[in-house]
Formats: sequence, C-alpha cells, structure tokens
Amino acid sequence: MEERRGNIKAENEMNINMKEEQSTLDWRGRPSNPNKHGDFQAASFVLGLQAFEIMAIAAVGNNLITYVINEMHFSLSNSANIVTNFVGTIFLLALLGGYLSDSFLGSFWTMLIFGFVELSGLILLSVQAHVPQLKPPKCNMVTDGEKCEEAKGVKGLIFFVALYLVALGSGCVKPNMIAHGADQFNIQTKKLSTYFNAAYFAFSVGELFALTLLIWIQTHAGMYVGFGLSAAAMAMGLITLVSGTLYYRNKPPQGSIFTPVAQVLVAAILKRKQICPSNPNSNCSMLQTQRF
Repeated sequence: MEERRGNIKAENEMNINMKEEQSTLDWRGRPSNPNKHGDFQAASFVLGLQAFEIMAIAAVGNNLITYVINEMHFSLSNSANIVTNFVGTIFLLALLGGYLSDSFLGSFWTMLIFGFVELSGLILLSVQAHVPQLKPPKCNMVTDGEKCEEAKGVKGLIFFVALYLVALGSGCVKPNMIAHGADQFNIQTKKLSTYFNAAYFAFSVGELFALTLLIWIQTHAGMYVGFGLSAAAMAMGLITLVSGTLYYRNKPPQGSIFTPVAQVLVAAILKRKQICPSNPNSNCSMLQTQRF
C-alpha cells in the first residue's frame, strides 16, 4: 500500500512538472526546454539584479532626507513628508507592477522596462545634484535656515520628477524579481526553498553595501557621486538581467484579472430574472463564462 502511494505521488509530481514545462516559454515564445532553461543557471541572473537594485534604492532612500534638507532646502517637516511619501509610493506601486506583469507584460519585460525607468530617475537625480544651476543657491540650513531658498519652479519639478521616476521603476521591479526567479524552478523541487534563501542573501548583501560604502561616499564625496554610483549599480543590475535572457523560462501573461470578474457581473445582470427549475434535466442553464 505504501509503495503504491509513493508511486502515485511520484506520478503526480511528474505530471505537475510536465505541465509547468509546457506552460513556460523561452525568449522567442517557444516552449521551454528543461535542459536549457530554468534552474539556478537562470535564477542567478535574477539574484544579481536583486542585489544591485536594492543597493541602488537603499543608498538613495536612507540618505535622502539629508539631501532634501541640505541641498533642496526644504524644512524638516516637509523633508520628512517627501521621504515617507517616496517610500510609500514604492510599496504602493508594487501592486501596479504585479498587475502589469500577470496581465500584460510578463515578469521579465516588466522588470526590464521599469528598470530603465528607475535608472533614468537615478541619472536625473545625479545630474541635478552635480549641476549648480539646477539646485537652489548654497546655504547653511542650520544657521541661515529662514534665508535659504527652497527648491521651487523648474528646480523643484526636476527633483520630484526624478524622485518619482525612481519610485515608479523600483515599485514595479520589486514584486517581479523574486517571482521571476521562482518561475525558473518547478513547484515540487527542493531547489525552490534554496532559491528563496539565496534571494534573501542577495537582498542583504545589496543592503549592506548601500548602507556602508555608498552612504559613506555620499557623505564624504558628495551626493552627486553617491547618486551616480546608485545609477551605476542599477545599470549593472539591468545588464545582469539581460545577460540571462537565453536561459530564462517565462510564464506568459494571463490577461486582465478584471475580465472574468466583469463577465460574471454581466452574466448575473443579464440572467437576474431567469428562474431555474428544480428539475436538473430541463434545458434551463446559467450563462457560463470562459473561466467559470
């Protein structure tokens, strides 16, 4: 009996793995090959992106309030609001990133497109921090706080556009990194848990470099150098992501999640007055949708 149960379990796992392989595609849209696509040879590139991306965003976010006060000359209360709004926007936009990935773009293209959006924001931040004409005049906020000119007009616009380009890019990239890496493994394999451990390690390594080396450089060499290094780290992450294109197995998008919900609502409205008899052999039946 135990042997039979073991055989049934092994057969079920094999069927699940076969279905997963058939439902994933390579970069050309062809069914993926388990000998060429997936596993750690593909997931390692995603881990590289994760380490570089968190390095870039953590270095910006954790020292942003210093830049906003000392360089943009916002008050302490306004600076705190700017930073918290920036961080909150990143996490809220994770919902958008997940929706676009599952419904339309797929995880790889979502990461690639919004990774470049994040990179453009980091570059713009670095340029503004370096060019004096794009910032308010230098002023000591400690001794001359009331006399310091706050970033307004074009200068303020450039700052907020750059900041929220970073937020948009990072928010849409974050939910797809671990998901895309996990897609490289079959659900039943033990390697999946190893991958999640490796993903947390990559996150920790990126955070460590950001909060030590990059923050130190921002403090001693200037914010424009720190922002530039964050942009360089993000560029390295995108290069790493693209380098694994030939090895990824990609889950195709499934279409909008709101479509079946709308179909059910429309069916309910159209059939709201229909009465189904208790006799199951009658021809009366409820309208069926594609997925329900």
